[in-house]
Amino acid sequence: MKPELEGDAEAAPVTGDVIGDTAYSERFVLKILLKLANLDTLKDEIKDKAFEDDLCILWDMTAEKDVVLFLQKHDVLKLFNFALPVIEIPRIIEIIVGIIGNMCCQKEVVNVLTRMEGLLGILIDYINTDDSLVLLQLLRLVSACLFLADDTELDIWMDLFKKIDYSNALYFILRNSSNKELLVTALENFNTVCSYCNNEQLRTKFFTHFIITEALDSLIIAFTELTVNQKDRFIKGDLERMLVVSLQIALNLVGFEKSSEIYINCTENVLTMINVILSYYENKLVVHKEIETDLVDIVESTNTIVQVLQGTCDPDKYVHLGYSIWKATCSIIKSDKNGSSFEECDKDELKEFVYKIKPALAILIFNYLSKCTEDNLLKVLDHIGADYDNIMALLKDDALKTTVSNRAANYRTRLKDNVDS
Repeated sequence: MKPELEGDAEAAPVTGDVIGDTAYSERFVLKILLKLANLDTLKDEIKDKAFEDDLCILWDMTAEKDVVLFLQKHDVLKLFNFALPVIEIPRIIEIIVGIIGNMCCQKEVVNVLTRMEGLLGILIDYINTDDSLVLLQLLRLVSACLFLADDTELDIWMDLFKKIDYSNALYFILRNSSNKELLVTALENFNTVCSYCNNEQLRTKFFTHFIITEALDSLIIAFTELTVNQKDRFIKGDLERMLVVSLQIALNLVGFEKSSEIYINCTENVLTMINVILSYYENKLVVHKEIETDLVDIVESTNTIVQVLQGTCDPDKYVHLGYSIWKATCSIIKSDKNGSSFEECDKDELKEFVYKIKPALAILIFNYLSKCTEDNLLKVLDHIGADYDNIMALLKDDALKTTVSNRAANYRTRLKDNVDS
């Protein structure tokens, strides 16, 4: 987004002209601020490519804390508050929002900005723009502010979200964009909102504004676009980040008493998302022999989501995948003793991984067996065969054990009779 500009921002700054411990020029920055302050000439200035280039350099400079503090000293947020209403060029708006976003990596800036109702209103209203580059910077700015905000400031943000209907705008982006970077940033923003605004103090406001049917639908559409349609455009780490973030968002959305009612028509699509995620990690473990410690949280999150949504599905959606992962974990310790084909991993960490994930997988499999159709019950029991008892032994929920044991009794009796005969 920012062009690669050759040369320093301040050609050979003179002694006493540098900002803090940086090599950046105070004079260069002040020159830009003076132009922003002069509203009579600003409309002409912003059409000048040289001014755009200078703003871009300032954008880069704001990665330095000393530069941010220098800008704060000169009330740059007030300047932006006066300047933005007269600026209509998307590129200039993008740069200024990007500068403010960089500045919001410092808590003192977040404190000041959150109390500037006018500027905050101008900025947040850009959520309705159709310019993807402006949206990118706005979403990053919002995420940065939420990350550093205290409880009072988070309350201000939630009221602002409601006032400008932020959730609908965010869900519109997730449903309709095919821009990879914008979708990734929007999902990260959604996850940040869920992480910081879905707390005890703000839970009611979060539920009222963000927990609507469109939330899960929008998540699934964006997830599918990124992890299925554009999967080849991701490097491994970034793709895995999107898988985890999407599951975290879903977990937040279903964590309310009425979630199962609100999302009753979304269950099949959510299970498809879970299938994509578990398929990826099953392949990583079983085929590529890579241990992923995040898989424990992924399985536990899956357990929570499927329990809330209470949907029925074919075992291929997630149960057979769960069992495949379970079998792989059973072989890990044995393989490690005999010269492991798995990646090098600390033995204690390896044992802890197996210790945690096997019970989570047992819950996943047996919860399914407790509620699935009779046909699917038989399919799964056939599939897991003699491992049934070993899986059940990992469960601590006696009621779940009893329910599944009663459902499986006839099948297992027939199986035993066939073996004995």
